[in-house]
Amino acid sequence: MPRYEWLQEDRRNKRRTIRDVIEVLPEDIAFEHARAAQIRVGALRLPSEEIVGLVSVFAESADDETIFIVSLPTSKQFQASRQSSAEIETYDIFQLDGATFDRSGAELADGTQLRAVEVIPALLAYRVTDLDWRIVYHTIEFIKAEEECYSYPIHFERPRDALDCSALPALKDRIPLLKQIQGYIADREPARKNLSEQQIANTLRKFGMRIPTGRPRRARRPGAAATS
Repeated sequence: MPRYEWLQEDRRNKRRTIRDVIEVLPEDIAFEHARAAQIRVGALRLPSEEIVGLVSVFAESADDETIFIVSLPTSKQFQASRQSSAEIETYDIFQLDGATFDRSGAELADGTQLRAVEVIPALLAYRVTDLDWRIVYHTIEFIKAEEECYSYPIHFERPRDALDCSALPALKDRIPLLKQIQGYIADREPARKNLSEQQIANTLRKFGMRIPTGRPRRARRPGAAATS
């Protein structure tokens, strides 16, 4: 079974194009193998109900022992030109899911040949942090929902690259008490033993896994005047 290696994850938001990805990949990537270099796009549903794409590239080494993963910015659209045209067109980011590529361009799952592929980063109302991903990863593991949420039949400890975030809201009725999640995370990552229940709640809400609980309204005293 191959091992998985993430490349320059801290520079994810600096990359835009397939060319940028290829510059990060080792020279021995087996582009000549069918589906050896593939783009996957996972769905993330924002609190606004807007859905954006989490874009990652998976590329096999020539000896088939390592699969390298390179991430691109969270996006809603990408631009490219068809192989026979100089015109730049804009596509929905999810059309890029399942595309293969090499140094000459990309081929979508429907056979469309493209070149100069460039993602258009989405403007998010909030930032998803590494801690957020860790909380989501541990919560999914705690309720044993891996098969429902991951796009690949392998165990990822970095869920961004394989997680189908569109499946997460369906888990909200199975989410345990925050203190149970807090204890579970502390057992597995002692360095996070001071992680607060509020941070866990904020993260789960961000991913649609928890419904905000409204603060109960105080009853007005008899005879008290209403204010506008």
